[in-house]
Amino acid sequence: MKKFLRYILVAAISSCIIPFSSCSDDDENAVNEWNMTYVSLLPTNYLKPIQTVTLDHFTGKEIEGTVAMDVMATIQKAASNDITVDISATCEGISSEKITMSSNKAVIKAGSTKSEPVSISITDWSDIASVSEAAEYTLNINVAGIESVASDVVLSDLHKSLSVKIQKKEEREEDLLFFGKAPENSTLNTDITNWVFTFMDGVENAAANSVNGKGGGDVATNGTPFWLTVDLKEVKNVTGIQTSHWGGGYCPTKVEIFTSENGSSWKSMGQVATSGAYHDIAFKYTVATRYLKYQMIEVPSRVDITKFYIYTAN
Repeated sequence: MKKFLRYILVAAISSCIIPFSSCSDDDENAVNEWNMTYVSLLPTNYLKPIQTVTLDHFTGKEIEGTVAMDVMATIQKAASNDITVDISATCEGISSEKITMSSNKAVIKAGSTKSEPVSISITDWSDIASVSEAAEYTLNINVAGIESVASDVVLSDLHKSLSVKIQKKEEREEDLLFFGKAPENSTLNTDITNWVFTFMDGVENAAANSVNGKGGGDVATNGTPFWLTVDLKEVKNVTGIQTSHWGGGYCPTKVEIFTSENGSSWKSMGQVATSGAYHDIAFKYTVATRYLKYQMIEVPSRVDITKFYIYTAN
């Protein structure tokens, strides 16, 4: 009797286990959130944050700056078939024709977990050339669709788009003067004997001074900004200037540089802040000119200049 009861108990337990095992196998084969293949859109250099792009806007010139982003489509596990990911890129204020894409499809090959990079860039900013104030734009890169024969391939909710912030500076005059460094690949010209200097009326020692090489005294005023011009006698490829003063307390704190083709009509290269007894001012570009004008803008109660030299391109 005990043996009979034991057989009944074993049979009952077996009848319970078999259906349970069958259900477990079905769960493993069923498509669910744990075994789906998720497609993500990532920068190729995804370990670094996406940098904000800054655009310069100088008066009379095209907006300067480049947006360049390499992206790729990825999956967390290799698939047995190719997966094609459609990519779109838009930027408010910028027409689609100005957005360059190496391809609008990123293909994840069978057996791989990522696609080849897709390059997206903007270099033509003519659509916003009339915007003079500072402005912000966003380049949005999105997954537009997925092409796959597998039913378990879906788009990740977390990584389906990328954004590149773009900040355009306010339109301004270009910075052409840089204080505190000698221009590269240049020679300092200190032979002033063939140059002709002209000084603003009212300065001390206008006829004979250390600037024009005809005297030992400086050119100075008591707190009045003054100018000087120099005729180099021939056109030279000027890359900057150097001036010297009795001391840091006697130098201008802001100056403006001009060039001229004829010695009477002057074109400003801009203003630059200065300090110290010796001033190196580099030009952004080499300027072919015969005439230069040096104008003090802001000065202390006593201001002077003892030397004026020019840098020319080697």
